[in-house]
Amino acid sequence: MIPALLALLLNSALLTGNEFAVAAFIHPSLSRQDHRSNLSTIQRFAHLYGGVMPIWMAVTTALHILVCAIAWLYSPSAFPWLLAAALIWVIVIPFSLIFPVPLNNQVKEWDLNNLPSNWESIRSKWDLYNWLRVILLMSAFVLLSVGLKNYSADIVR
Repeated sequence: MIPALLALLLNSALLTGNEFAVAAFIHPSLSRQDHRSNLSTIQRFAHLYGGVMPIWMAVTTALHILVCAIAWLYSPSAFPWLLAAALIWVIVIPFSLIFPVPLNNQVKEWDLNNLPSNWESIRSKWDLYNWLRVILLMSAFVLLSVGLKNYSADIVR
C-alpha cells in the first residue's frame, strides 16, 4: 500500500504542478508580446503534451481509484477525502477531452502562415479551460493530502 500511496502523491504533485506552471508561467509568457511569433513553440508544446498527458492523467486517475478502494477497506476516515479526490480526477478526464484537448488539436494543425481569424480567441478559451482544470487538480490534491494524512493516522492506531 505504501508504494501506491507514494506513487499517487508524487504523480499528483508533479502533474498538478506541471499544469499550474503551464497556466501561470509558460502560456502567459508565450502569449505576451508578439504572440504570433511564439505559435510554433506553442504547437511544439501541444504535440508534446498531447502525447504525454493522456497517459500521465490516466495513470494518476487509476492510482486515485486504487488508493480510494484500499482506503474503503482499511481507513474509514480517509475514504471520503480520497473518494472526493478520485471523483475530481474522474471529472477532469472528460472535462479535458471535451474542452481543452479539441482546442489543442486545432492549434497543433494550424498553418502559421494562414491562421484562422479567431486564433486568438481559441488560445484565450484554451487558457480559461486550462485554469479551470488547474483549479480542479489543486482541489483534488488538497483532498488527497487530507485523505493521506487521515490514512496514516488510521494506520498508526
